[in-house]
Amino acid sequence: MDFIDKTLRAHGAMVGRMLIGLLFVFSGAGIVMNGVDGFVGMIETRGLPMASLLAWVVVLIKIAAGGALMLGYKTKEAALALLVFTLLATIFYHMNLEDVNLFKNLAIMGGLMYVYIYGPGPGWKLKTS
Repeated sequence: MDFIDKTLRAHGAMVGRMLIGLLFVFSGAGIVMNGVDGFVGMIETRGLPMASLLAWVVVLIKIAAGGALMLGYKTKEAALALLVFTLLATIFYHMNLEDVNLFKNLAIMGGLMYVYIYGPGPGWKLKTS
């Protein structure tokens, strides 16, 4: 157990932030690969303004902030951007107790809060200096 504990303390935060970031990068890339028009339509169903622009802003946030989280670059800013995005997505699309995405999003927000508060943690991260 000592080996597992040491390994997780040394690399667990890094792996955790990379997995959270990967979720957003793949989701943003999936929107682009499947055609942004379908995503624009989903935004329009909620009556949000400038759906086309908003769709591209969402894609940019998911890919850029998710990638930054994975790289350990401006980790707090990336975690905060993704936290706000996930909160808004939850409010607009998943406020039903029968929607499993509500609880998934709450768990993701918990992980993002942890990254925001404690930073990238030990392990590899992109050096900014």
